[in-house]
Amino acid sequence: MSRDSNCVFCRIVAGDIPSTRVLETDDAIVILDINPVVKGHLLVIPRAHHVLVGDLPDDLAGHVGSLLPRLTRSLASALGAEGTNVVINSGRVAGQEIDHCHWHLIPRFSGDPVRWPWPRDAYSGDDMARTASRIVDGLG
Repeated sequence: MSRDSNCVFCRIVAGDIPSTRVLETDDAIVILDINPVVKGHLLVIPRAHHVLVGDLPDDLAGHVGSLLPRLTRSLASALGAEGTNVVINSGRVAGQEIDHCHWHLIPRFSGDPVRWPWPRDAYSGDDMARTASRIVDGLG
């Protein structure tokens, strides 16, 4: 399993930095974020060091994905969350602050301070078809 000794999440996974763990598997840990957007904000962190979501092996990404329903149900039952944002910031331009791929699970409540939605844009002409074609070509 790859590890980066300079990575704060690798150090948390190894137990070198304390954390409040709520779930552990062979491939991932789930901890409470120490600076939560809303109390109950969880971080799902793969044990292996991978910087971006695109760097993850498919089986590891699948494993983490398999944890999400259980975790969101727990946030709803334990905290009364009315919804959950599941967020991955992949790359600095996308807001990633720690260079170790991870998921945020943010419990949501009516009247909480989090504001949504993002601004939206529109396609014109055949731009949507051309964009889709480029993405399909990138899938290899």
